[in-house]
Amino acid sequence: MKHLILPIALASLAAACSSPKEDGKHEEASAAPETGAAGDDAVQEIGGAFTSSIPAVAFEAADRLPKAPASAASQSECANLIKAPQSPAARQVVKAGWGLTGEGRIGKYRAVSFAGSFEPGTSGSCAVGKGNVAIFEGEKIVAIAYVPATGKRTIAGIVPFEEDALRIWDGDLLSAPLADIRVAEGRGLTIEKPATREMACGGGTPVPNIYGMPITKARKLLEKSGWDPVGNGDGADREDPREAALAEAGVKEVASCSGTGFGFCSYDYKRPEAALAVTTVGDGADPSVSDYAVRCGG
Repeated sequence: MKHLILPIALASLAAACSSPKEDGKHEEASAAPETGAAGDDAVQEIGGAFTSSIPAVAFEAADRLPKAPASAASQSECANLIKAPQSPAARQVVKAGWGLTGEGRIGKYRAVSFAGSFEPGTSGSCAVGKGNVAIFEGEKIVAIAYVPATGKRTIAGIVPFEEDALRIWDGDLLSAPLADIRVAEGRGLTIEKPATREMACGGGTPVPNIYGMPITKARKLLEKSGWDPVGNGDGADREDPREAALAEAGVKEVASCSGTGFGFCSYDYKRPEAALAVTTVGDGADPSVSDYAVRCGG
């Protein structure tokens, strides 16, 4: 789960990473790996170690970073999303001119996400484009994950997920899980669809993946996983009309609603060992989940 990384649409990297793109074509696709002639045999040999089981994100061997587009200079527009490099691999990405959006260890590799365009939006959000995830072994790049030119979603960045996995977030204004990167059996890495749940707080707290679900559906799934709604008052006790309507509909765990921007509402749930904060977006009668976060400890 993330802590509300407001949108990042990072898609055009793929064009620079798996198959070279022509200027003006597939502008929002990720970058597909460009490989040099001298390294082609080695890249083909290592390519079998990186696989994807979903069409939304491709995985290819690579032996160099794609060239950063001029639009990468726009990263200053969304400075809150730019990360400071924590490794030699990430420093390579920054030196190449890309906007660094995340990094993390996975197996023997280090994954680094980066983007090439940033456009600020409402309520502190930011649309990010031209993004990929580079995989390094030491300081050598060996693969790149990207969205194919035909893809409808984009890559925003990566966040550590459970003990030995990374979650790729999409580039919509309100970012949502796009895929998970996991260690493959035997060797290498694999990309899979997002897990239906994660085990938080050291592995003993199940949290279902409720992104995009209407709150009335999400709360039922949470209750099945042992999360109890925290009552925050009846509808008659609420001054805000949206809070009152939700409480009257039985969603009494609604804590607050924003009257501007994306129309966020927050909700509270608990288990003996943890608390869960859920956020929805939209001003409809049954708004959809846009984010959630666990706080461990009773």
